[in-house]
Amino acid sequence: MRHQLPSTVLSLSLPMLSVPLVAAVAHADIFTDIRYTDLVARLGAATPTGAGIGIGQVEAPENAAGSYAPDTALAEFSGKTISLLSGTGLVPSWHATEVAKNLYGNTLSVAKGVTLVSSWNVNSWVTSGYLRVGSGGAVAPLTPPATVKVFNHSWIGSFGAAASDNDALRRLDYTVTRDNILVTAGTNNGAGSVAQPMMAYAFNGITVGLADGNHANALTPAGIDGPNRRKPDMVAPGQFTSFATPVVGAAAALLFDTADSDPAVATNGNANRALTIKAALMAGATHSATWSNGAPASGATRGVTATPLDPVYGVGLLNIDRAHEIFTGGEGTAFAAPQANTFERHQGWDYIPTVVSNTSAYWSFRVHQPVAEMSAVATWHRQVAINFTSWNMQDLDLRLWKLQGGQLVSISGDAGSASFAAGNCESRSTVDNAEHLYLRNLAAGDYVLELKRVAGTQSAMPVVVAWYLPDTVPSVPGDLNGDGLVGPSDLAIMLNAWGGTGPADLNGDGTVGAPDLAVLLSAWG
Repeated sequence: MRHQLPSTVLSLSLPMLSVPLVAAVAHADIFTDIRYTDLVARLGAATPTGAGIGIGQVEAPENAAGSYAPDTALAEFSGKTISLLSGTGLVPSWHATEVAKNLYGNTLSVAKGVTLVSSWNVNSWVTSGYLRVGSGGAVAPLTPPATVKVFNHSWIGSFGAAASDNDALRRLDYTVTRDNILVTAGTNNGAGSVAQPMMAYAFNGITVGLADGNHANALTPAGIDGPNRRKPDMVAPGQFTSFATPVVGAAAALLFDTADSDPAVATNGNANRALTIKAALMAGATHSATWSNGAPASGATRGVTATPLDPVYGVGLLNIDRAHEIFTGGEGTAFAAPQANTFERHQGWDYIPTVVSNTSAYWSFRVHQPVAEMSAVATWHRQVAINFTSWNMQDLDLRLWKLQGGQLVSISGDAGSASFAAGNCESRSTVDNAEHLYLRNLAAGDYVLELKRVAGTQSAMPVVVAWYLPDTVPSVPGDLNGDGLVGPSDLAIMLNAWGGTGPADLNGDGTVGAPDLAVLLSAWG
């Protein structure tokens, strides 16, 4: 069994790329593209920075000396403590430096508050330094340094043998679940290029491509665990995937900081889960006008797809402002049956520890006026055996229904054209560990989101469902159930939302409370 990666390990950079191409002007554009400027405009001084969150940076050796660490002498890294865990005394790596600027730089990253960084050479990290690939089932991966919540992999590679590649991928997915870490990994550069298995074919991380689509996007191949899955999961701006991947990693660090510091979620342990943050990032993505996951536009299967992601762009372009809105919208409540009088906030998420085989969970939404879009994502981990010789994964489907007269009404097929103009209302992949709904021009009305676990014997694993709709307001102030009157049912809806946000926030101060109750009571009857 080989314990060193062969020469096929590749950095995701290209030698002709020069430092001026990643200057501050380009980052200003990146901040705009990922809506970080919108987040700052909305939150001001309260904008999270990733403070207190540790990051792991894993890099391919850059030269004969094996350089893998950023240049700590730069002002961009002033105040950072970068621990070198694969040997010291090396000249700085240009590639690692450029990745680090986007990942935790003082001016060029959205996670500028990160100060604790652990740095590895990938040949060490994959073998004895962390994953311990090839060590046998009795030897588990090491645990990350205590502060590390995000790992970034701006490299690609392969052992040259599917068995070893799968061992690496299983060990990575295992530690993601065991240690509650979020992993971002880049795919290969070049549209139509061949992706390398590591680490882009992992289930439990986020695989990142380029916003311009110039990256590998083929289905995972035979011989690799879970063939025919779509990658990447999402895209971000950058000259190369090396530099787009840490943009997503930094966004994850920003949300981990939010989980610790924002009153809306700081007391909820489910917010501080990597799976929750992954779901919020994916559900909040910006969808381009050409985005499609292949749902037919007409016929009996209009709006139904078995491929949740766009083949090139995944869920779409990172939108940190929306992801933050979803995340701080807080945790919803799944019901075992559709609810006709209890409605979720229009941005939020729900962590479900277990979905029993052949059962469903439901969330209801009231949309007072037509909205331009609705996005919903369900994601979960695969379960890897403790000896890494096998794995299994539950199969879940996601669907949106119309709610009329207390009954679920299908909006699939041509009949659904009255409810949404384009997109998909059903996501039914049998191979991916994510389902995604994206509907354009959703009509006003009541809707129910259903997460169904397909019958099977696979091990139950936690699932997070996250959603985004633009806020709407009742046409009659206080009429929260849309029946044209303000009465007991509206009061019940408000009390159920007490302390949160959403349609029951009648005075628009961001919290459902006594002032909103006063508005409702003034319109009673």
